[in-house]
Amino acid sequence: MALITVVLPVYNVEKYIKECMDSILNQTIQDFEIIVIDDCSTDNTLDVIRNYKDDRIKIYEKEENKGLIDSLNIGFKVAKGKYIARVDGDDINVLNRFEKQINFLELNTDIDACGCWLQAFSASKVIIKHKEFHKEIKSYMLLSNPMSLGATMLRRKSYEGFSFGKKMWHAEDYDFWARTVWSCRLHNLQEILYYYRVHDKQVSSQFKQTQLENDIIIKLNLFKKINYNQKIFTDALVTKVMYTNNYISVAELYQFLKWTNIILKNNNCYDSKFLKEIINEIIRKLVYNIYFVGGREKIDKKWRLKALFILPLREFLFVVRKKIKL
Repeated sequence: MALITVVLPVYNVEKYIKECMDSILNQTIQDFEIIVIDDCSTDNTLDVIRNYKDDRIKIYEKEENKGLIDSLNIGFKVAKGKYIARVDGDDINVLNRFEKQINFLELNTDIDACGCWLQAFSASKVIIKHKEFHKEIKSYMLLSNPMSLGATMLRRKSYEGFSFGKKMWHAEDYDFWARTVWSCRLHNLQEILYYYRVHDKQVSSQFKQTQLENDIIIKLNLFKKINYNQKIFTDALVTKVMYTNNYISVAELYQFLKWTNIILKNNNCYDSKFLKEIINEIIRKLVYNIYFVGGREKIDKKWRLKALFILPLREFLFVVRKKIKL
C-alpha cells in the first residue's frame, strides 16, 4: 500500500494536466498512488494522463458529470494511503512538496493536515500566505478560508468520518475545514510549495457570486459557535453590515458594534488574542469604508457625524486623526 494517495479530480484540463502530472511524478518522495477522478471530460485530458503508462496512476471515469464535490468524495473514499495529498489538475507542485509535508506530519503526530503558502502564476503573481499555527488558523477562519485544500497533505484516518458538503458549491474546501477544525488540528508550512494557476475558467472566476454566498453561510456558522442572542443579533443584521455595501442606519451600526462586544465577551471557542485582532480588523475595515471610501449607499455627512460618537474610542480617534491629516 502506498504511503500517499494523491487525489486528483480533473475536468477539461488538457492544456495544463501535463505540467501538473510532471510535478507529481517527479516528487522527491515516490511512494504514492494517483487517484484521477474524471468528471466526464470532453477534451483529451485522459489521453494525456494515459500516455504516462505508470501503474501508480488509477483512473476513475464518472458516468455522469456531478461536479468537484462528488469527485472529492469519491477520491477520499477510495484512498488507501496513510496520507492524502490533494492536487488540482491545472496547478503545479514544488518538487519537494510531498517530502516536506510528510516530514512535518511524521514529526508532529498531533497535526492532522499540513498546508503551505501558494504562489499564483499566469494572470497573477500574488503570494497566498496562510497562517501557521492551529489556534491562529482556527480563529482567522472567521475571516476567510485558512487552508488551500489543493496544496494540503492530510492524515487519511483523521478525516475518515467526514465528507464534502454536497450543497456547498464552490466553497466546499472552506466548509470542510470549518466543520473539521473542531476535531482535527491544522498547520501551514511558511514557504511556497504550490503554484496556483489563475485563469478565467476557474471556479473563483466563473462562480464568484455562489462562492461569496456560501462563504457568508460558513462565516455566520463559525460566529454562532460563540453563544449570543441570534434573535436580537440576526443573520440579516450581521450580513448586511459586514458583507454588503447596502445602506445601514446608525441604529443598525450601533447594534452591530454591540454584537462585536458580546462576541468578545462570550467567546469560549477561539483564541482570545486572535479573536480580538479579528474583531478590530472587521471594525476598522467597516469604519474605513464608511468614512473614507464612501462605499455605503445613501450615507451622507450628517449620518457620519452622528455615527462618529458611537464608535469605539480607538476608531473614533482613527477617523478624527485621519480627517485632520486630510
